[in-house]
Amino acid sequence: MPPPTRVIRGVRDIRTRFGTPDQTVVPYKAYMVITALEMEKFRRETERQRLTSNLSNINARLETIEAEKTALVKRLGKETKRKPSGRGTTSRPGSEGSVGGFKLQY
Repeated sequence: MPPPTRVIRGVRDIRTRFGTPDQTVVPYKAYMVITALEMEKFRRETERQRLTSNLSNINARLETIEAEKTALVKRLGKETKRKPSGRGTTSRPGSEGSVGGFKLQY
C-alpha cells in the first residue's frame, strides 16, 4: 500500500469567517453592544466622581495638617523664647556614648 499523498496547503487555503452573517450588522447585537458601552460609561463616570471627591478630601486634609503644623511651630517658637523647658535634658548614666536607636531589654 503506497503512503497517502500529503496535501500541502498554503495561506490561500485558510478558512476565514469573511462574508458570514456575523460580519453584517445585526440590529439587536448592535443595540446590546451600545447598551454595554453605556453601562461602562456610567460606571466610569461614577468612579471618576468618587475619585475626585476623595482627592478633594485629601487636599483639604493636607491643608488642615499644614495649618495645624504652622500653628504648633509658632506656639513652640513663642514658648521657647519665654522659658526653656527642662524636659529632655536629663540623661541616663551610660547613654552618652551609646549609638543606635531602639533597644529592648528582657
